[in-house]
Amino acid sequence: MLYLVLTQMVSASGVGVTPGNLNFSAQIGGSDTKSLFVFNTGTEISDYKVYVDKDYAEWFDISPDNFTLSANENQEVILTLKPPISVIGDFNFMAYVAVSSTSLDIGIGHGIKVPVHANVSNSGIILAILIILIITGVGVFYRIKKRKSK
Repeated sequence: MLYLVLTQMVSASGVGVTPGNLNFSAQIGGSDTKSLFVFNTGTEISDYKVYVDKDYAEWFDISPDNFTLSANENQEVILTLKPPISVIGDFNFMAYVAVSSTSLDIGIGHGIKVPVHANVSNSGIILAILIILIITGVGVFYRIKKRKSK
């Protein structure tokens, strides 16, 4: 009988998100920001926590990452990818939106997994290096030409 009561209480809290997946693209040393909208689809006040897989947690700033919503309320969550300088490539992992009812003291909850794709490239750094080399080359050429004309 206790199990049935708890099931009904947990089902009174709900969660919805949009978009259904997140796609980030950042260059080394750069960042990319996306919004995730979280909806309380339940009938009571619930607490929400947003986080990503542990291996990628240090790559992200999530704001807010913990919040409370009343029934039918929503919250925009800003996720900013700041990949470490040492990585390049495509990465697939999950973001999670966990929900628990504020009226339950036993910590039962549920949530949604949101697929995340992150592309980290070094094209910006290569372009910056090329520009610096061109500017340096033009400067050296100008100095050599100026010396020869004296």
